[in-house]
Amino acid sequence: MKPRVFIAAALCAALLGAFVFWRLLDHDLERRAQTTFEFRTLEGQIAGTLWLPDEPLRAAVVLVHGDGAQDRTAGGGYAPFINALLDRGIAVAAWDKPGIGASEGDWQRQSMQDRALEVRVALAQLEAEIAEVPIGALGFSQAGWVLPKLEPEAADFLVLVGPAVSWQAQGAYHTRVRLERAGYTRAAITQALETSAAQDKTLFAHDIPPSPLPAGMTPARWRFIQINRNSDASADLAALELPLMAIWGAQDLNVDAVREFDRYRSLRATAAAETNLQLWPEATHGLLRAKTYNYQSFDEWSWFAHARFGLAGRRAYAPGALDAISDWILAKSS
Repeated sequence: MKPRVFIAAALCAALLGAFVFWRLLDHDLERRAQTTFEFRTLEGQIAGTLWLPDEPLRAAVVLVHGDGAQDRTAGGGYAPFINALLDRGIAVAAWDKPGIGASEGDWQRQSMQDRALEVRVALAQLEAEIAEVPIGALGFSQAGWVLPKLEPEAADFLVLVGPAVSWQAQGAYHTRVRLERAGYTRAAITQALETSAAQDKTLFAHDIPPSPLPAGMTPARWRFIQINRNSDASADLAALELPLMAIWGAQDLNVDAVREFDRYRSLRATAAAETNLQLWPEATHGLLRAKTYNYQSFDEWSWFAHARFGLAGRRAYAPGALDAISDWILAKSS
């Protein structure tokens, strides 16, 4: 019996090891064909990577970051998403934000117009390296104030994940949810939002930061918010002439997904270009499974969420969400 038990245990261990290795492949981009992706903007030299699929190339995208100091893979968090696109024949280019990693400049000095210019240059660089397939931009969260500024000459399509129309309305929603999660009453939340709005008028009333700044806010962050706090995508969305897919997780804690879905539907009602709007019931701001990964920031993730994401890879996303994005992109090549 002992040899049989030993063999069974060894077989189980081998199968478990193979399963874990298979799942971890979703986080491995080094195994993929890749090349340097560089371009120059007003910020200076921007450094990134272009990953190429093993399958025949069918389309290509540039990834456009949301908020924060992010490198080309968002600290590895983009890897399962990128691998999922590559497996469908979609090439992916991404870069370190200005002042992050190997890129020059300072992302906290950028307006949304500056970011749109950066994406235009990136798209032109991608087109120079990849020809004869549809080329578009796929952006997250804050990219909702960036990508709608693009013209038909810049790209063939746009995809937005978790966008908002109004910067200030999105900020108020984020604060409301944070206070609700902290146990504040409805009356206390209303009062806190009114107080915060009044404080912001004073805080951002001038072109130089006041002293002292609120706890946790650096002068660089103050400047970034000062530049961009009045961003509103309404006019850009109404005038946009590019095919657009926008997708939200209904359990989003950062963006009022239902409201933004309705706003996009209204703003795009008379658009000449194709519009595909989707609201995924059990998904987060980043389209992950809400049951496990619904936090307002990555810093809040529990150890269990980190471990689960490591093992789940692309399966951490709401079922079907990544395929929906890939299917829509690939429809542009048919």
